[in-house]
Amino acid sequence: MKLMLDVHLDPGLTDALRRRWPKLDVQSATEPGLSVLSDPLLLEMLAEEGRVLVTRDVNTMPEHVKTRMCAGLMHGGVIFVPRTIAQTDTRQLLRELTELIEREGDADWRSRVCWLRA
Repeated sequence: MKLMLDVHLDPGLTDALRRRWPKLDVQSATEPGLSVLSDPLLLEMLAEEGRVLVTRDVNTMPEHVKTRMCAGLMHGGVIFVPRTIAQTDTRQLLRELTELIEREGDADWRSRVCWLRA
């Protein structure tokens, strides 16, 4: 599983995930050059890389994903973080992502959408 943590997520989560799984391919959209991409361009790039987006953007991202799918385009997968996980609660988000990765990290995530539990 290859992950991209959206700009709305604490970049420290990237390091925490790497410590937990040293071989996990995880990036943060806060890295230079990525934070300036529009959501549609980010989804395009992630589709090409086969990378799953983890995001709190439940307002506009679902529409961008739907637009891609209606156009017959794939995406790398999207994991939505519900509002029930506080923006500042990085520990809970790490726990939820850990459970998901352990349970479904080897699955094919292309064009898959899921919500973390909380």
